[in-house]
Formats: sequence, structure tokens, C-alpha cells
Amino acid sequence: MAIQPTHPQGIGGVLDTTFQLYKASVAVVWPICLLQSVAGSPPSIYMLLVGGGAGPEAMAAMMTNPIYWLINLVSLVAAMWVIGGLYLKEYSIGIGQEQSIGAALGGSAKRLVPLVLMVLLFILALAVGLVLLIIPFFILTVSLMLSTSLVLFENKGPVEALTGSHKLVWGNWWRTAAVLTVGFIIVMVIYFAVALVVGVVTPLLGLGFDNLFVYSLLGGMLVGVFMNLLVAPFGAAMLIALYWDLKLRREGGDLAARVGALNAA
Repeated sequence: MAIQPTHPQGIGGVLDTTFQLYKASVAVVWPICLLQSVAGSPPSIYMLLVGGGAGPEAMAAMMTNPIYWLINLVSLVAAMWVIGGLYLKEYSIGIGQEQSIGAALGGSAKRLVPLVLMVLLFILALAVGLVLLIIPFFILTVSLMLSTSLVLFENKGPVEALTGSHKLVWGNWWRTAAVLTVGFIIVMVIYFAVALVVGVVTPLLGLGFDNLFVYSLLGGMLVGVFMNLLVAPFGAAMLIALYWDLKLRREGGDLAARVGALNAA
């Protein structure tokens, strides 16, 4: 049964759609989420193997290591491929269509180049906003948040996806920000709960390390795995629900404008 709404919703309705989609997908998309943890782990593994024993000083030195940054770039590409598959799989669940995980990842691979370019432009835009003032940073963060959906669901190019997200969100910026804020609070509660459990358990595993920094890296990797399994499906569901709602609002506004123009004529 389709979860996608057929009419615009209030903030509570968007959140309800988010939880419905999350509930329907979390037990299905876990292989993708686990793959996402693998895709995002190479930088931490490299830091652990090459310089973990030296502590924070090694981490600072790693910032000037070109191999480390190359690994980060490869990890980013792999992570975006997996995230794209997660979006496509959850979207198919939301509209009531059958799609295998392999098909979702295959669809994401076809859109990988514009997806990665969009993310790099997104990061650049946020960096510029942060340099200017903190307020432009938050405005851009919210207004560009649907860019991934536009790349994957509408085959938009990188720039077109960013500008399209801004157009979708701008008339409903505060509503979008409110939904994202509630989602952020939920994610933070889960994060601190998971981090607390991992922080207590990791030193008790008896892995033979005597370096606090190594345990911090291992703990961070474990937290990342659990967060991907629990939170990544929720984040994707929330942004898909927002995309559906804002598209309906935009289409309704366009229809009202056309009717008004016909009446005026």
C-alpha cells in the first residue's frame, strides 16, 4: 500500500508520513545501511592503521596527507552511491512499487556523477554561507536539503537540483525548518543513547589497545554503524516526505496561478 500522500499536509502530517515510511522500510533497507557503514569507514580505518597510536597529533598530521584526502574522496563517492540506493529503495516503498535493493543501487549508480557533483557544490555553498555569516549558512542548509531527491527522482543535474530545491523550499522555509528541527532532535537523542552504550562497552571488549585515541576511533566507528542502521532510514524518510509535501504545494500553487490567469482573461 502506498504511503505517499495525495494532498499537502501540516507539519504533523509530514512527520506522520515520515514515521510511516520509516516503519515500513527500516527492516528492509538494513543491508544498504550496513553497506553505507562500510563505505564511510576507510578514512577511520586508515587513520587507525597509520597513525592511531600517536594520538591527536597524528590526526592533525593526517590533514596534510594527500593519501588520506584521496581515501576520503573515494569514500564520499561510495557513500553517495549507497545513500542514493537508500533513497530510491525507500521511495519505491513509499509509492507502493516493488524494487530490489540491487535495482535501487543500480539506479543510484546511473546518477552517481551528478549526485557527487551536487554534494560537492552543496558543501561549497554551505562553506560560503558559513564564511559570510552564520545565518546564510542555516538558510542554505534548509533550502538546499532536497537536492538529493531532485537528482534521484527527477534526474536533475547538480546545479538544477540545488536551484530546484531552493525554489521548492523557499515559500515554505519555516515549515521545512520546523520539520528538520524535530527530526534533528530525534536523531540527537538516538545518537547520545547509542554513544553512551558504545562508550561503556568498547573498553570492556578487551581488544588489547592501551591508547585512548584508538578506543575513540573504534567507538566512533561502532557508533557510525548503529547510527546508519537506525537513523539513516529515518533521515531519508523525512526528506522524502518533505519532498512529496512541497511538490504537492508547488503543484497546487501553479494550478491556482493558472486558474487565476484564465479567470483574469
